[in-house]
Amino acid sequence: MTMAVAAGTLAATGAVPAVASTPAPSGAALAGAYTGCASLTSNANGRAHVKNICKHTINATVSVKWAWDPDCQSIGAGRSATFTWNSTKGRAESAYEC
Repeated sequence: MTMAVAAGTLAATGAVPAVASTPAPSGAALAGAYTGCASLTSNANGRAHVKNICKHTINATVSVKWAWDPDCQSIGAGRSATFTWNSTKGRAESAYEC
């Protein structure tokens, strides 16, 4: 309770605790800032293209809301892969590493 009141007081006065201004350690990824290497570059009913935007090989696929996700594929650095599924199940929601 004391911490909540102190934090509320700091927020009300515009003061920021020292911990909030401490940078993340070198090489650490901040939660929510890291998007991964699989980038959905083209998306249609039953077909999507995923590009590997990193400098190393990854395994990736796409998320299809109303169907099983297609099998993972290996994608080399800077290369793309095509994923297909039943077109009646719609479009991919996102690409992800697996």
